[in-house]
Amino acid sequence: MPPESLWLKDAGAQFPTLAEDLEVEALIVGGGIAGITLAWTLAEQDCRVALLDAGPLAGAASGRNAGFLMAAPAEPYNEMIALWGRPGARAMLEIGRRSHQRIRQLVETLGIDCDYRVRGSLRLACSEEEAWDFRESLAALKADGFPLEEWEAARAAPQSASRRFHTAFFTAEDGELHPVRFLHGLARAALGRGARLFERSPLLGATWREGLWEARTQGGRVRARALVLATNAWAPLLCRPLAGIIAPRRGQMLSTAPLERTVAPCPSYANFGYQYWRQLPDGRLVIGGWRDLDLDGEVGLDIDLTPRIQDAIERGLRDLVPEGATIEHRWAGTMGFARDGRPLVGWLDASHQLAVCAGFTGHGMGMAAACTLDLAELLAFRPAPGIASFDPARYRELEPARDRTTALGEAVAQEGDRVGG
Repeated sequence: MPPESLWLKDAGAQFPTLAEDLEVEALIVGGGIAGITLAWTLAEQDCRVALLDAGPLAGAASGRNAGFLMAAPAEPYNEMIALWGRPGARAMLEIGRRSHQRIRQLVETLGIDCDYRVRGSLRLACSEEEAWDFRESLAALKADGFPLEEWEAARAAPQSASRRFHTAFFTAEDGELHPVRFLHGLARAALGRGARLFERSPLLGATWREGLWEARTQGGRVRARALVLATNAWAPLLCRPLAGIIAPRRGQMLSTAPLERTVAPCPSYANFGYQYWRQLPDGRLVIGGWRDLDLDGEVGLDIDLTPRIQDAIERGLRDLVPEGATIEHRWAGTMGFARDGRPLVGWLDASHQLAVCAGFTGHGMGMAAACTLDLAELLAFRPAPGIASFDPARYRELEPARDRTTALGEAVAQEGDRVGG
């Protein structure tokens, strides 16, 4: 068994496995942040919805991340504008802000105990080049309604660590939470609204027959009018055309025993987002990243730990806590990286009511809640302008899949029978 994350250590079995045949209006494959928030949204609209996950709910990337809720990704805004244009870059920030607002509303109205806090976030510049990139983005960010405040490095990091940072940039609106407690709480609320959620029920395949999708598992079948792939890095195993667009990337982390002093005033990114950490209410420090030291090695679907990355994370930990800290947990997770850095949210084949919500490129926790709110509108064939720039149709190689996708899961047998969210 792979090392479990801090968030999953006490999770245990929470939800049933599929052991019957069902007929619903919408079937979601994948029980992470995208799948569970979509299941809740549809159930709230009185849609008959079912969800399947190969492992425990929130057991993949959604239960193996740092629990950041950030409006803006870690990259400088001017780089995002250069990649996607001003409207596309602004759409990424807007979806992040709306996701945080949606999660806050769910936490408060449903009373989910998940250590949700708003303390802002920091981006720490490890070089003058990085500092310059962020400074060059300040005007555009302010004009688009997402101001950053520059801090001296000593204010943002302990004295021992601040020597390696040139400056810092603070965003006041960002938050953090315990991702598994939040998602399990939301899943239980969805069950209370009539949703059917099943863990440890891997999808073996699905076929379009007589106007419905028929999805097969070992324990039963689900017939549904619409099917949504919310499996992030695993989506290409079910839908072959996505293989050249969404690629799996591994991220590694560790966490310490409670520390006696404040090390991180709020969730922090450094080195263009390749390093990140936050301190929990009980004093534990969660720290991870350093993937840039072995970009070619940190690929694929396995979540094994590697000495090179773990050693680098430990060096980062010593910078922050030179007096030493006891390491309690180590883990890794697999993220789905989209080729252009933006998620794929929308119809793959509208005529067969097949949609996708995947490829969040390491930012699923901060983006998926608003994406699925909009995707629910799209599934009802209503306009969803908030996710227009995430339309899978922007990839020309997906054109053959439109109007022609009537079977899923052929690749599952080649990779094993575990496809999860």
